[in-house]
Amino acid sequence: MGTNSSIFESQLGPISSQLEAHGHEFVFVDGQVECDAASDIAAYFPGPYLCYYNMPTHDQVKQAHEFIKDVMDEEGPFDAVIAFSQGAALASSLLLEHAKSKSHVDLLKLGIFIGASLPFDLDNQTGLLQWLSARSGNTQKGSQAWNSEFDGELGAEEPHGFPTAPELATQPLLGRFHPDRNPDARIRVPTLHIIGDQDQYSGQSRMLAKMCGAESTIVRHGEGHRIPRDGEFQRKALMAMERIIQRVGFRH
Repeated sequence: MGTNSSIFESQLGPISSQLEAHGHEFVFVDGQVECDAASDIAAYFPGPYLCYYNMPTHDQVKQAHEFIKDVMDEEGPFDAVIAFSQGAALASSLLLEHAKSKSHVDLLKLGIFIGASLPFDLDNQTGLLQWLSARSGNTQKGSQAWNSEFDGELGAEEPHGFPTAPELATQPLLGRFHPDRNPDARIRVPTLHIIGDQDQYSGQSRMLAKMCGAESTIVRHGEGHRIPRDGEFQRKALMAMERIIQRVGFRH
């Protein structure tokens, strides 16, 4: 949220270039909604700054799903998705919604999620109530694990994917998928989760990993909500990607 496909391509470049050398191809997809630049982005990258939705209403998230499906139909087939932040939430949401259909055909073979926040559930329109309850300390289960649903969103900064004042929303806001609240909702394909120890959304990323019913791998780094540029991380992430790609058996 607040970047664009060119920025993501640059950030992922040291890793994607190594995978491209082995025959893998990447398609980078812009969001369709203009928004403010993400933290520290404007100082290094020009706009426009984009997102897939600027408020998690049913209409906006559904429209984002349909947009990505159109890209898959027009430019695919694709073996995998690799996404960061809101893009990872959108991709995982799409996979979870597909799982509800009970289809025997998977949309993709693999998901790689970097700094993901929890995905929104198109069938849950209680997001505003949940967020206000968590902000006031009255979480549904009264536990830190449940409260982690809003990691990084209860302080002074704007909630990730919510408007600055969610209570002023004119349409119902979606609630998120949650491993406890949605015990039957699981991503069926193998996944790789890259999570920063200092990322304010790391609790959400870990909960997303719990919603992956197939093989799930976590790679940690010591930084925040970003893709680290140091060589050690890049080697570790690349090795994890290569291992899981090899196990899944992609076409070249």
